[in-house]
Amino acid sequence: MTAISQPFFDLFSSGIQTGNISSSSATFDSLTASIKDYADSFVSVAAKYTPSDGGLSEQYSRSDGSPVSATDLTWSYAALLTANGARNGVKPTSWGASGLVAPSTCSGGGSGGGGGGNTVPITFNVQATTVFGGTLFKIFNGVVYLDIKQKIFS
Repeated sequence: MTAISQPFFDLFSSGIQTGNISSSSATFDSLTASIKDYADSFVSVAAKYTPSDGGLSEQYSRSDGSPVSATDLTWSYAALLTANGARNGVKPTSWGASGLVAPSTCSGGGSGGGGGGNTVPITFNVQATTVFGGTLFKIFNGVVYLDIKQKIFS
């Protein structure tokens, strides 16, 4: 555990110090149990407010937990299945990528994009109709690439 990750772990074990934690130690067992309980509490909230038809909502009301946004979005189900798999120790197989090797060091420079010389340009073509002044976000691998406020996109 580093000084950067220590505040997170301190939420589950007050006063915990930086350093290595053996997977066979009582501290490790206590931490993992506490983190699992915390994560399970989020799934419990979703289960409590999921209607009988099983339609998952994207967002829930802070005041009463009721679903307040779009239902039946693919990523809502993917998130639940991913969380369930992680909870059960399932490590997903590759999504089709093969032969990839993580670099041993991170470096800047290169031609923009924040990824150095190994970046490639990507063009997104979007067709969507929104209410005037609405915002469209294009998200790819969790990164927001586009924030346009117009009536029609193409």
